[in-house]
Amino acid sequence: MYTYLVIGGGVIGTFIARELSHHEGEVLLVEKEDALAQVQTKHNSALVHPALMAPPDKGELKSSLAREGNELYHELLKHWDIPVVRHGALLLARSEDEVESLREHLKAGENRGITDTLFLSKEEVKKREPKLCDSVAAGLLMPSAMSANTKALTDMLAQNARLNGADIRKGVEVAAIESLGEGAGFRVKSTEGEEFETKYIINAAGIACEKIAGLVESEVPYKTEPNRGEYVVLGPEAKDFVHHIIYPLPTKKSKGVLLIPQPDGTLRLGPTSTDQRSTTDAPVTEEGKASIKNDIDRLVKGVPLQYISHTYAGIRSTIDYGDFYIKPSNEVDGFIHVAGIESPGVTSAPAIARYVVHEVLGKLTKVERKAQVKEFELE
Repeated sequence: MYTYLVIGGGVIGTFIARELSHHEGEVLLVEKEDALAQVQTKHNSALVHPALMAPPDKGELKSSLAREGNELYHELLKHWDIPVVRHGALLLARSEDEVESLREHLKAGENRGITDTLFLSKEEVKKREPKLCDSVAAGLLMPSAMSANTKALTDMLAQNARLNGADIRKGVEVAAIESLGEGAGFRVKSTEGEEFETKYIINAAGIACEKIAGLVESEVPYKTEPNRGEYVVLGPEAKDFVHHIIYPLPTKKSKGVLLIPQPDGTLRLGPTSTDQRSTTDAPVTEEGKASIKNDIDRLVKGVPLQYISHTYAGIRSTIDYGDFYIKPSNEVDGFIHVAGIESPGVTSAPAIARYVVHEVLGKLTKVERKAQVKEFELE
């Protein structure tokens, strides 16, 4: 019998599996796709957001874990050669009318103890990014932001977890979960008929969290509210068009459409934000592409759309809770929800792993670090 079974091989699940592998117990991670990081992790903004972009009014747990996660990434980069772009980010006032709101964001950050944000005048921000629209009136420099190759990161996490004894299984889709009795664990069955027994289940299945939870709970404590984000990607010919991640002022619903320089030299534009019913179908629409262009044209001039290499869309695992839902089941002992991990999910991932292991599982069982841990070694 395994001690811990993690469902979901995206960046969240693999961070959790790695953290668990550094502690006593047998760890299994199962991923339904034939490779890791193929669903939400592959189809998002691939950003490590600065703490300023995760305010508490978007969720107290989101805010605290995003801030901790950003710090943990910078520590991880001292040991792993993760492909990243570390030029920081600019939050822009697109006109004089937005400057006061920009200053309010700066003040709110200072009140939370965020001291690395710098206010830039129109001249200063234009000096950093000459392609900005003439109407841009000011900006905030947020130096801790970066973009990352999340597929490479996820593979590194899995390598380290395996070196510490974890079993990583791909192409395993969970079809049924049977409780073995109060406190006795679970029998998990795959669509191919494989069976695994485990003491604890950590449900990090992303957009499928509600479906997985429904296999073991009679009443899942959250409902999925799928939201589609569409992106346009410019090829390496656009590599030096901008140097920083570019944010508009956020709205109540989203962070807006961004310009995101990527480690491979491409430039990612997006995402849109569209509510939908499907949890599997994520089309790229003409309306979405037009919306991206309209929003980008308010930030920069002359965006080289002739270099579009491809487009894609992803579905955010939004739920009706208003924050990350990281809690043990109210119905079944040993089942842990890690649900609603939308933006800033990638940013929060290393902190989510620690929270799951120490704050959630640590209250259910004794979690003891191994005497010998290969903390940063890779295969």
